[in-house]
Amino acid sequence: MNPMTLWMQSSMFWIRLFKQQQDAYLRMLGQFAEKIPHETAADLAREAEAMKEIATPSETPKTPTVVEAEKPAPRVAELATA
Repeated sequence: MNPMTLWMQSSMFWIRLFKQQQDAYLRMLGQFAEKIPHETAADLAREAEAMKEIATPSETPKTPTVVEAEKPAPRVAELATA
Protein backbone atom coordinates (compact mmCIF):
# COMPACT_ATOMS: atom_id res chain seq x y z
CA MET A 1 0.00 0.00 0.00
CA ASN A 2 1.44 3.34 -0.99
CA PRO A 3 1.45 6.35 1.39
CA MET A 4 -1.17 8.25 -0.61
CA THR A 5 -3.69 5.42 -0.32
CA LEU A 6 -3.04 5.13 3.41
CA TRP A 7 -3.45 8.87 3.83
CA MET A 8 -6.72 8.90 1.84
CA GLN A 9 -8.16 5.99 3.82
CA SER A 10 -7.34 7.62 7.14
CA SER A 11 -8.75 10.94 5.93
CA MET A 12 -11.99 9.27 4.86
CA PHE A 13 -12.27 7.64 8.30
CA TRP A 14 -12.11 11.03 10.04
CA ILE A 15 -14.47 12.63 7.51
CA ARG A 16 -17.05 9.87 8.08
CA LEU A 17 -16.68 10.23 11.84
CA PHE A 18 -17.14 14.00 11.63
CA LYS A 19 -20.23 13.58 9.42
CA GLN A 20 -21.75 11.11 11.89
CA GLN A 21 -21.20 13.59 14.72
CA GLN A 22 -22.82 16.37 12.70
CA ASP A 23 -25.80 14.18 11.83
CA ALA A 24 -26.29 13.18 15.47
CA TYR A 25 -26.06 16.82 16.58
CA LEU A 26 -28.62 17.94 13.98
CA ARG A 27 -30.98 15.10 14.97
CA MET A 28 -30.68 16.20 18.61
CA LEU A 29 -31.43 19.83 17.68
CA GLY A 30 -34.45 18.65 15.70
CA GLN A 31 -35.76 16.73 18.68
CA PHE A 32 -35.36 19.80 20.88
CA ALA A 33 -37.11 21.96 18.28
CA GLU A 34 -40.11 19.60 18.19
CA LYS A 35 -40.67 20.25 21.90
CA ILE A 36 -40.76 24.05 21.54
CA PRO A 37 -44.32 25.38 21.54
CA HIS A 38 -45.28 26.78 18.15
CA GLU A 39 -46.53 30.34 17.99
CA THR A 40 -49.40 31.37 15.75
CA ALA A 41 -48.72 33.17 12.50
CA ALA A 42 -50.29 36.35 13.90
CA ASP A 43 -47.87 36.36 16.86
CA LEU A 44 -44.90 35.86 14.55
CA ALA A 45 -46.06 38.66 12.22
CA ARG A 46 -46.56 41.03 15.17
CA GLU A 47 -43.08 40.25 16.49
CA ALA A 48 -41.52 40.66 13.04
CA GLU A 49 -43.14 44.07 12.59
CA ALA A 50 -41.89 45.20 16.01
CA MET A 51 -38.38 44.00 15.19
CA LYS A 52 -38.49 45.77 11.80
CA GLU A 53 -39.21 49.10 13.52
CA ILE A 54 -36.31 48.60 15.91
CA ALA A 55 -33.88 47.35 13.26
CA THR A 56 -34.39 50.16 10.75
CA PRO A 57 -32.44 53.31 11.64
CA SER A 58 -34.64 56.41 11.88
CA GLU A 59 -31.94 58.74 10.56
CA THR A 60 -29.01 58.33 8.23
CA PRO A 61 -25.52 58.13 9.74
CA LYS A 62 -23.89 61.51 10.19
CA THR A 63 -20.94 62.19 7.94
CA PRO A 64 -18.17 64.31 9.45
CA THR A 65 -18.06 67.88 8.27
CA VAL A 66 -14.90 69.60 7.13
CA VAL A 67 -14.56 71.41 10.46
CA GLU A 68 -14.82 68.17 12.46
CA ALA A 69 -12.39 66.38 10.16
CA GLU A 70 -9.74 69.12 10.47
CA LYS A 71 -9.64 69.16 14.28
CA PRO A 72 -6.18 68.19 15.50
CA ALA A 73 -5.84 65.06 17.58
CA PRO A 74 -5.60 65.68 21.33
CA ARG A 75 -2.14 65.79 22.80
CA VAL A 76 -0.90 63.14 25.19
CA ALA A 77 -0.87 65.63 28.09
CA GLU A 78 -4.52 66.50 27.42
CA LEU A 79 -5.51 62.85 27.44
CA ALA A 80 -3.69 62.23 30.72
CA THR A 81 -5.56 65.05 32.49
CA ALA A 82 -8.96 64.07 31.15
